[in-house]
Amino acid sequence: MKKIALLSAALLLTACATEPGPYEQKLQSNDLLDQDQDGVINERDKCADTPFKAVTDNDGCPLEENISTTRGVVINFEFDKHALTTDAKQKVAEFARSIENSPLLSVILIGDTSKKGSLEYNRKLALKRIETVKSALLALNVSEEQISQQTFIETKKIPTELQGRETRVIALVEGEQSSVMQMQFDVYNSTI
Repeated sequence: MKKIALLSAALLLTACATEPGPYEQKLQSNDLLDQDQDGVINERDKCADTPFKAVTDNDGCPLEENISTTRGVVINFEFDKHALTTDAKQKVAEFARSIENSPLLSVILIGDTSKKGSLEYNRKLALKRIETVKSALLALNVSEEQISQQTFIETKKIPTELQGRETRVIALVEGEQSSVMQMQFDVYNSTI
């Protein structure tokens, strides 16, 4: 039995190679860098311009979430006027920029006036102010389908902090807005 075990061991050892095979150096062909620092190497990254600290999928594209929003801006007018002041034009432009590329958002323009004057006169003035703001928004590429209107007589949507009669138009935004999800933590850094 010892002879068979010894013979088997000898045969096994003679079957092993004595010299290693030739070494083939492989060139690195894949780009292992991560230019946009989203955690996905450039070779696999389908969205090379991912915002910094955005949560991404396996292809390096940012994940988005829909956020329900209601916010407003007050556009003031001069007494008994419906033309936009320079300050009001700037507010309308900022408002339009804040909702661009958000077709799910709806805009409610609420026309208002001071208490002076007859109800009918003030209603007509409020409508003129709404049309002025609406025209400015349309010129800034806000979709007409997104815009609805109310006057101070039929207000249902004025937030409590904006109640009271003044020479203004309140532009409210309601709906869901898509936003890139942000990382809550990073395993490589102690702060985000």
